[in-house]
Amino acid sequence: MKKNPIYLWVLLVLSALISSMSLFGILSPLPSKDVLRASLANSGTLTAQQIEDTVNYTYQVTASSHSIFNVVLIVLSAILVVVAFVFLVRKNVQFANYAYLGYLLLAIVGLVYSYMNVQDAVQLIKDTTLGLGMGAFAQGTNILFIIINVLFLALVFYKMWRQQKDLAEEVEAEEVA
Repeated sequence: MKKNPIYLWVLLVLSALISSMSLFGILSPLPSKDVLRASLANSGTLTAQQIEDTVNYTYQVTASSHSIFNVVLIVLSAILVVVAFVFLVRKNVQFANYAYLGYLLLAIVGLVYSYMNVQDAVQLIKDTTLGLGMGAFAQGTNILFIIINVLFLALVFYKMWRQQKDLAEEVEAEEVA
């Protein structure tokens, strides 16, 4: 390929930032319920039931983000981003695209897993207004990120298709010459 795949550089930089934040998140310790409760009690705007619901919800979501399945997904995703960078630096755009596609598929699986965990955590909230608000926000965020990843997936597939088409035209032009 003669062109520099700027789309892949941009997507990989964004993915590297997200992967590094995710790695930092799984390396940070799981906060205790007492610490969460103390930090929320200082806000002064929540009732005792809302504080307890928020503590239970936050602890459940944080605990699920530290599960073995989620940790494996995050580590594999970070490895795929690094592999894609290596292939891109070596000018092997096709393999970089494949590695990035793997990253995107793992990211979508992780988001679906997160979505299911949020639904379980919302069940712990007794205050219906708080539960609806927190659940809608978290689930809406997960759905938005799934849509963004599907769009990135479509972009990479389109670019791969264009690269193959350009390569076929190039070979055909060489055969004619």
